[in-house]
Amino acid sequence: MARSMTGYGSYTLHQDAWTISWEIKSVNSRFLDIKWRMPHTLYLLQGKWEKIIREKALRGRLDIGLSLSIHDPDVLDISFDRTMAQAMFSQLESFARDTGSDFRPDLNVFLKTPSLWQENRSGMVSGLEHDLQASLIKAAEDWNRSRESEGALLTEDLSSRMTILSSLTDELEAMVPENTRARFEDLRQRLSRIMEEISIEMDEQRLLQELTIMADRLDVSEEITRLGAHLSAMRQLLPRDGEIGRKLDFILQEAFREINTCANKCQNSHMVRRAVDFKAELEKCREQAQNLE
Repeated sequence: MARSMTGYGSYTLHQDAWTISWEIKSVNSRFLDIKWRMPHTLYLLQGKWEKIIREKALRGRLDIGLSLSIHDPDVLDISFDRTMAQAMFSQLESFARDTGSDFRPDLNVFLKTPSLWQENRSGMVSGLEHDLQASLIKAAEDWNRSRESEGALLTEDLSSRMTILSSLTDELEAMVPENTRARFEDLRQRLSRIMEEISIEMDEQRLLQELTIMADRLDVSEEITRLGAHLSAMRQLLPRDGEIGRKLDFILQEAFREINTCANKCQNSHMVRRAVDFKAELEKCREQAQNLE
């Protein structure tokens, strides 16, 4: 089914040694744009995780956040630079002797010296990487379910608006024959009055040809027919899976072009009002379609 680009998903995995929490939020965007928020030590895994997300998303701006809590200190694999610490001690002892000072080292100072502590980034405790990826997949599935739910609501709303637009198209189509006759008669009367005022005679056959050409330029039958074709194409597109947002947006643009031409050409207040109603519904459809993937 069609999916919305707007969605939310989360998943939390509790283990004895760690707790992993993923959160995925997305909004509509022309392209796929992924922003990651995670501990800097895990950015080496971003490439693998991005492939997982790209298999599930085609468009949208995503904000993906990871919260990782370690309960087992051995998992952190932190080492203390004993060589550097000993060198520092030796230098301080030498300085104390030279100055005649009393040197009493405070080991707690080393807790505030980040340069002496190192985190092993060459590997990861067995099981942690697996749990991180598995929980991300769960969060992505939850996120996709919310997008599918939202997509179902959007397509349902669009389908109901297609019904309204079809009804308006039928009303416009029913007005076309009378509008064409009225425009033809109006042109004939205007031209006859002008010819009388300037005392010019014209061949009746030639006059009818010119009037027919002018009236044909005001006929909106073709525009109405193309509008119906666009609506049919949109109705066929809505039940499809995958990316339909771009196609819908394109068809809606074409429908806007046709109804604008119709409103400009028809010169009929009743048809213009229906055209305005049509454009109002089209605009609502475009707002909904822009949220579809």
